[in-house]
Amino acid sequence: MNKFTFLTEEQCFGSDKLEILQKRGTKAAITDFSILLGAYVSSYYHIYNDNSLEGRTGWYWTKSDDGDNDACLVDDDGIGDEACVNRRSGGARLVLPFSSMDSIPTNGESGKRARDGILEVEYGYYPQKAVSKDMQERLEREYKSGRLSKTKNSYTTDSRKCDAYDEKFLAKQHEEYEYNGKRYVRVEANSFYDENYFTLSNGESYRDGDNVWVEVQPVKWLVDEKSRIMITEKLIFAGVQFNKESNYHTRDFDKMDIKTFMDKYLSRDLEQSIGTITLGEQTEETEKVPQRKSRLQKLNPDKTKTADRTRMTDTEIIQNWIEAGESVLLRGPSGIGKTERIKKLYPDLIYLKLTNNMFPEKVVGSVNLQTGQSIPPDFAKTAIMQEATEEERKLVEENIQNIYDVADTVYERSKESDKKVVIMLDELLNVKPAVQSLVYTLVLNRMVEIGKGLKLPDNAVIVATGNQKKYSSVAEDLAEPLEKRFDHILDMEPKVGEWITEYAIPQKIHPSVIGYMLSKYNNSGKSEDLQDIGYFYEEPEVGEEHLDRNGCKGRTNDPRGWTSISNTLYNFERNLEAGKYEGKDVEDILERTISSKLREEWSAEFFDFYNLPTLTPEEVTKGMGEGYTRSRFTKRYK
Repeated sequence: MNKFTFLTEEQCFGSDKLEILQKRGTKAAITDFSILLGAYVSSYYHIYNDNSLEGRTGWYWTKSDDGDNDACLVDDDGIGDEACVNRRSGGARLVLPFSSMDSIPTNGESGKRARDGILEVEYGYYPQKAVSKDMQERLEREYKSGRLSKTKNSYTTDSRKCDAYDEKFLAKQHEEYEYNGKRYVRVEANSFYDENYFTLSNGESYRDGDNVWVEVQPVKWLVDEKSRIMITEKLIFAGVQFNKESNYHTRDFDKMDIKTFMDKYLSRDLEQSIGTITLGEQTEETEKVPQRKSRLQKLNPDKTKTADRTRMTDTEIIQNWIEAGESVLLRGPSGIGKTERIKKLYPDLIYLKLTNNMFPEKVVGSVNLQTGQSIPPDFAKTAIMQEATEEERKLVEENIQNIYDVADTVYERSKESDKKVVIMLDELLNVKPAVQSLVYTLVLNRMVEIGKGLKLPDNAVIVATGNQKKYSSVAEDLAEPLEKRFDHILDMEPKVGEWITEYAIPQKIHPSVIGYMLSKYNNSGKSEDLQDIGYFYEEPEVGEEHLDRNGCKGRTNDPRGWTSISNTLYNFERNLEAGKYEGKDVEDILERTISSKLREEWSAEFFDFYNLPTLTPEEVTKGMGEGYTRSRFTKRYK
């Protein structure tokens, strides 16, 4: 008989109530894994009322009976109740007895005391938290390509639908995968809410049948030292019937289906990965044969541990493509820094903005009708002259027709150059197909179609930018032949974390802007990693259309807009310091200024964030400022 069990009703509410429950209460949070397995979650209805994901609790079984064939439970409000034992929507809060303080099971590390004095320990590993949207897409892509490594571990659940009350337990295995030093399982939602959407702790909504990646994490337990038992802080599994047959009595608990499940499967699953992680299934035969390395493992000389490797940012991968001499098309909403980041990487780039009313000769050059001479476009001349010697430049200045011979010489010489000559075609997707067609040969062959054809330097790289139709009403679809001429097409999304690290901090964007963005997205609970904290648009896939529905057209809160707000704050503070607002209501001035730049639902919030009471370093070092006692400060920010 396994040691895992449940609490009794007396331990939850009666004279034997555990000290930890007296301090923490009987309500229990619920894991995403449990919700995906069919658990009821308290916040389901709140999502549609106040969009709140706080207080996400579930109900959990006790091993007591109600004297009338049902089992007692603790509901999502922490109140005692009872239910028929064939239900599957209840969560499980495990109980584990121990004989003495020296025998408390852990993962090998000592526990820690919380502020309320309760000892918290970690014991066992189990799927718990759904990953962020970015990580979901990344893992799904790696999974479908077959690149994810399996570990030896797996986790067993009941495969029956959560409303299949008359069907007996049927085991389903969830294999564990390793990625960048962390472990995950892929779970098909078996939702209590049928066809309705439900929301997990990552802020994303799902419905029955969706595949969701869940991270395997250490299980936290609360230790009741007086009773010598420990209970899981959260409800860690669901979807398993207490028992298929009704007529339950406490004396029969050890025979119940859910107890059998814990004895046969859960105890193994929870404890299987204590120690080291082994990749691949091990047999006597395979243990003798080293695991074969993939092509990339053989080619890559990098000895950095997998867990320590980081993903390239969009900027880094764009630069990697350019340095390889490959053409790039950057697509995405306005204001996210498509053009700006290329200018930052290559300050000497040659810039050509495309418009519907531009003359074709700006792209393909022209012919002098009197002399018959071909005249190259300015951008092509600039690209060649940048790579030409002083003597070659003089030849071109003497006679523009010499540029063809100079171009051939420069082309051959530039094959040995590590420097890249970047030619940017801005707004390529915002011009008509007739204008787009002018750049076909330029993108494919890096040649200008004028006269006999003008070769650009071999180290020239074409980079184009534009908006997709979902972000711009004037955008055009790119003709398929032109789209295929680009080596890479990157659909960029307005990522907050990347903007903060790559642009906002280096460019000294106002600290209030950076602080506000960090607080807003970190508090959302979507991710602990800066690179994953969110997007400037709540729904990048619908862009401006989503903003328009809220009556906020033109107030997109994109990187360009936040840069403008930063400049406004710096200008306002300079004017304030110079005394230009003497006798004026400065709060009203700034509030109105911010509301003219920022979406209505954010402007008041941002103003309040900017205007928070602050202490200068001098005030802190001088006894925390006049009127600020240590106890007052602690109380205010506790």
